[in-house]
Amino acid sequence: MNERYLGLPVHVGQSKMKTFAYLKDRIWKRMQGWNEKFLSWAGKEILIKAVAQAIPTFAMGCFDLSKSLCDQIGAMICRFWWNHREGKHKIHWLSKEQMLKPKEEGGLGFRDIHLFNLAMLAKQVWRLWQQPDSLCSRVLKAKYFPHTSVLEAKPKTGMSYTWRSILGGLDVVKKGMIWRVGDGAGLNIWSDPWIPREFSRRPRTPRGHILLSEVAELIDPYTGQWDVQLVRDTFWEEYAELILALPVHQGRDNNLAWHYDKHGVFSVKSAYKVARADFLRNKSTFGQQGGSNCNPGGPWKNIWKLRCPNKIKHFLWRFAHNSHPLRCNLARRGMKICPRCPVCNHLWEDGGHLFFKCRVAKLLWRLLGMEAERVELASIQMALGAVEFILKAREHKKLLMVIALWIIWTERNIIREEGRRRSAQDLARCVELYAHENLEQSKTPVVRQNCRRSHWTKPPVDILKLNCDASFHSDSGSGSWGALIRDSDGDSVLSGRGRMDHVFSPFHAELIARLQGIQMAVNLGIGRLQVESDAQEVVKAINSDVYDMSVVGHLVDEIKSLVFSNFISFECVHVGRDCNRAAHELAALDHLCNEGEEVITNSIPDAVFNRC
Repeated sequence: MNERYLGLPVHVGQSKMKTFAYLKDRIWKRMQGWNEKFLSWAGKEILIKAVAQAIPTFAMGCFDLSKSLCDQIGAMICRFWWNHREGKHKIHWLSKEQMLKPKEEGGLGFRDIHLFNLAMLAKQVWRLWQQPDSLCSRVLKAKYFPHTSVLEAKPKTGMSYTWRSILGGLDVVKKGMIWRVGDGAGLNIWSDPWIPREFSRRPRTPRGHILLSEVAELIDPYTGQWDVQLVRDTFWEEYAELILALPVHQGRDNNLAWHYDKHGVFSVKSAYKVARADFLRNKSTFGQQGGSNCNPGGPWKNIWKLRCPNKIKHFLWRFAHNSHPLRCNLARRGMKICPRCPVCNHLWEDGGHLFFKCRVAKLLWRLLGMEAERVELASIQMALGAVEFILKAREHKKLLMVIALWIIWTERNIIREEGRRRSAQDLARCVELYAHENLEQSKTPVVRQNCRRSHWTKPPVDILKLNCDASFHSDSGSGSWGALIRDSDGDSVLSGRGRMDHVFSPFHAELIARLQGIQMAVNLGIGRLQVESDAQEVVKAINSDVYDMSVVGHLVDEIKSLVFSNFISFECVHVGRDCNRAAHELAALDHLCNEGEEVITNSIPDAVFNRC
């Protein structure tokens, strides 16, 4: 007897299939109820994603359900999708691998149950690292990794199945984690992931006879910054530029973050993508290919953005894959069936004939005023190419063509099942009416927004206003910053500008500009400061903690520390570019500064004053 407490099994025996069979039974019973209903493809998609794939989620957060059970659940979901019932076997027009792909890659975005299971377990590993003082963390550490961290934990004899499952999630964490460099102490140059690259976050430069082992050894102890010459001598140029762009901060600890999120925050969604990418990478390495080869840059994303009901989007998705049960497709699958078109009963029914060459289809396209489009579509050999052609048309004509295809398919099924026919004129009126209704429903009401200030305004009395901006040159990895402090009369109190080297993004450059501007205000002894910026993400980073674990997290933390310890009153707000024009022009004067030079003055340069 398999007892359960709070929805989870109390004891996990040798047979994991028997222990977690109740999950499979729950999904199966739920699907049996759905089979009695007439559901559209869109309705099935919602039920599968919101209910069937959600049922085992709670158990997957604690246990590895085993790949075999996950595969059985996935196969059961596929059978439901393709209308399987007891004793009736339907054709699976597309492979399971194809359906598991994201929608932008030509799939339906269904989860790979096993990979999602590993992502859920990875969340537990991340929680153990983030909350080492919790009761669960202390118990597991005392028993399984008393002398190391959870990241270095190893399997050991006699361990529980729960801990064995969590170790399965540890592999996913290691594939997506990255160390944010603080002072570099204890961070191994060659084995720890600390360089922000997409795939491998470790240096590929051969170590050879290099004696350096810790990142801290690459930092100049006098300046607290990278030892530029040492870094260039140690690493290949590509890696040296990446390292030199990383901000370092003496006296601050190294932080663990999630590489595949711009905020550095772990999420199950991101972990699932990492696990799936690793699975596909290993699969291609061993020469295994599954499913059709879909180009992520194709029309797939635009299919789901169409202004029409979801059932028509699903129809067009199947049309692009040529997975409709046309008689030629059925005959190709081995079914003994007459391949003649059920509409005209003359030629063989394939996609080109039914939708573009059949007598009724020709008349319908002509009545809709799209004869030239029909001729062009009929000449295209691949279904995916026809969809790409349709999606390039203007909105109204694009919707007319998509609905025309759907109406032709619906009419074909009515003729085959019931023998009833409608005239081409009725079909054309139906297409036009349906397209008009969808265009009207998709129109979004115009919301009047508050007018944003179009010019700089003076700050209140006793408060100084700081405007900062930065420029970034991606080709050289450099930039410049400009900052201007003005009083309540609008007069310049202090202005500054300078060049920046080893900058890796516009966001990084904007943060350095804010840091330089705030440091100028601190040096002046200002107690009340208002900062204006035209970079909304920078304002968000300063006013919240969403970027604290990002690659520039230490830089954000340094700005916040300056603000907290030096100002009585501080405010950082987002303004339009016109309100920040003076700082923008200051930053554009980088050609007047030498490398690493900073210019601080009490007045505004004439080149800036004449443009503002």
